[in-house]
Amino acid sequence: MSKYAVINVGAKQEKVVVGDILEVPKSFSAEPINPILLSPRKGSIVTDKKKLSSCFINFELIDEKKLKKIDIFQYKNKTGNRRRVGYREQVKVVKVKSISDKETGEEE
Repeated sequence: MSKYAVINVGAKQEKVVVGDILEVPKSFSAEPINPILLSPRKGSIVTDKKKLSSCFINFELIDEKKLKKIDIFQYKNKTGNRRRVGYREQVKVVKVKSISDKETGEEE
């Protein structure tokens, strides 16, 4: 693994490499974003915000879908109160197209 980056995706962070396919929340825009950590080559890590402001992660939108249903079962003892509901979150499927660094001119 030569070049990777860590990005914010919703409320979590993901480690991405060129070619990775991610399921992200529907509110995530597929526009280029800045990473919060970058490893341009094996053994070196960049965390300086000034240097990272020139780096971009490009995405390609593949699909929009719903996740598998999450079953929620509510039960209250001795009352006969039962309720079953389901929830399916809408997500986008994106592919990491490139990790570019304008400072060094590198692009992978």
